[in-house]
Amino acid sequence: MDPTGEFTEKAIDKLPANRLGEQQEIANLAAYLVSDYSSWITGQVVFLDGGESVFAGGEFNALVDVTPKMWDYMEDAIRSANKK
Repeated sequence: MDPTGEFTEKAIDKLPANRLGEQQEIANLAAYLVSDYSSWITGQVVFLDGGESVFAGGEFNALVDVTPKMWDYMEDAIRSANKK
């Protein structure tokens, strides 16, 4: 589905774990959930996504892409507007 690898690269760049998940990680979670060790777990949502849901769950996520030069420009613009 991703012959050039471009989609995979973009997906990895957005993950705090900086890598894609592996089948074994899903299998480990499934094995734990069906085992006696998880008998105390009830009604949980388990995010197995390399931190994406927490990292990308905010309103200002696009600010990650703002460069230091852009931050300086925005600061100058705000300070100039406040002086008026």
